[in-house]
Amino acid sequence: MLTMMSRTTIVAVVSLTALALVGAGLWWREHQMRPNPDARPLVVYAAPAVRVPLETVARDFEAETGRRVELRFGPSEDVLTKAGMANPADPADVFLPADDSYVRLARERELVGAGVPIATMRVVVLTAKGNPKGLATWTDLLRDGVRVAVPNPGAAVGKVAREHLAAKGKWAALARRAVDTGTVTEAANAAKVGGVDAAVVWDAVAVNYKDQTVLDLPELAGATGRVEVAVLNQSAQPDEAQRFVRFLTAPDRGLATFRAAGFAVIETPDRPAWEGAK
Repeated sequence: MLTMMSRTTIVAVVSLTALALVGAGLWWREHQMRPNPDARPLVVYAAPAVRVPLETVARDFEAETGRRVELRFGPSEDVLTKAGMANPADPADVFLPADDSYVRLARERELVGAGVPIATMRVVVLTAKGNPKGLATWTDLLRDGVRVAVPNPGAAVGKVAREHLAAKGKWAALARRAVDTGTVTEAANAAKVGGVDAAVVWDAVAVNYKDQTVLDLPELAGATGRVEVAVLNQSAQPDEAQRFVRFLTAPDRGLATFRAAGFAVIETPDRPAWEGAK
């Protein structure tokens, strides 16, 4: 009887100990993965064009690593300017404009190192909801009374569209119908609420406006943006910034999120795999 009771007691104690260890392990993992509100976050300067996938990537990175990510959005030229105004008390870590021309400028100014490609975007025209003006061609955009929102040159899509159309001798005609707006999101929203009849935007932004017609016009063929990300030289935590970039550009992490959001991701055979949470 005692032997049987002793065995039962031992089994019970072992089981309870095992459960306690499992519980402690789960608590430790959850505690480790939970972002520390007192730790300095990774600060990312980014263009509004990448907001939808980037917000998801940042949440996923925080959940997997426990590191906080703070996203600061602005037109590509604005975030480039901010990157050049390093504040020792509030350094930024990652630079993600909507076109690699800004990464090249940042590198010329010794603000970043090498950029890592993420995806490409095409310039398209997003009509107002219901397309009440019946816009379908380039000629339609030039009709009297048609108003087209075009992000200002400080936004990558505004810069790319203007340069492309100017090279083809078509910008002057559209400029007479253009309504200068700030960011690509502001242009798209102006079309959504009917403030304008159409907006010049990236295709990866247009996919988020489900009830509006997207015109993929021949006149805009070749007007593309190439999204690249780079670590800022001012970063106070360059290793963690590089780690975020690896997560962002990993085929099974950030790139998958960008692809799902409508971006044409850039696949490269030498892209490093995500090493997982540490």
